Amino acid sequence: MLKKWIEDIRVKTKDMDRKGTVEYIAAYYWYHILIAAIVLFLIVLLIYHLAWGNRRKSFALAIVNQQINYERDEKLLNEFSESSDINSRKLSVDSDYLFSYDDIKLEGVNESSFEKFFLGWQIGSIDAAIIPESLYNYCVRQDGEFTDLEKIYPKLLTGDNKERKESLYMQNGKYTGIYIEKTKLADDFIIDNKDPVMLVFLENNNRHITQCRKFIEFVFAE
Repeated sequence: MLKKWIEDIRVKTKDMDRKGTVEYIAAYYWYHILIAAIVLFLIVLLIYHLAWGNRRKSFALAIVNQQINYERDEKLLNEFSESSDINSRKLSVDSDYLFSYDDIKLEGVNESSFEKFFLGWQIGSIDAAIIPESLYNYCVRQDGEFTDLEKIYPKLLTGDNKERKESLYMQNGKYTGIYIEKTKLADDFIIDNKDPVMLVFLENNNRHITQCRKFIEFVFAE
């Protein structure tokens, strides 16, 4: 088809100067050029998506119903990257999750964050989350499951680590949460004793066990 267009233009413009040729093409072939440009754009977009756009992070942390603070998020990401030897470009820390649930009613928030969080959980794009205990209980009532910390990190309470027990949240005989106020991250978050903040790992995403274990080691590090 393209070859036919070029030949047609060549024949019809053979006696025209450059200006006339340009004016003829603009007048009679503008829609052909537009279609070709759109097709080329879609091809480039597809190549980008296949080559770069579908790369998952090695570890993604969602911070829910805390102050959106990109400086804190970047600081946390870089510190974890340095301690774990994981390239920072393969990590994600995102606090853009503010939404209401149950009796927790927030004003002036984008409730699409609710769908963003639970969709990310469902498709496995979020590995861990820092959430209020009330949200933890809400998720459990919605049949959400959280990973047993000892499944991620068998040495969680062995040897000198037994003192960590008071930092952990237990559900049905399993430790499934870490109270942030008992970790090195306490100063970076708003602590509410009535609704404490916990670090949890989402049960449907077990692909990044090593990175999750390293994050547990990171939050307990001195």
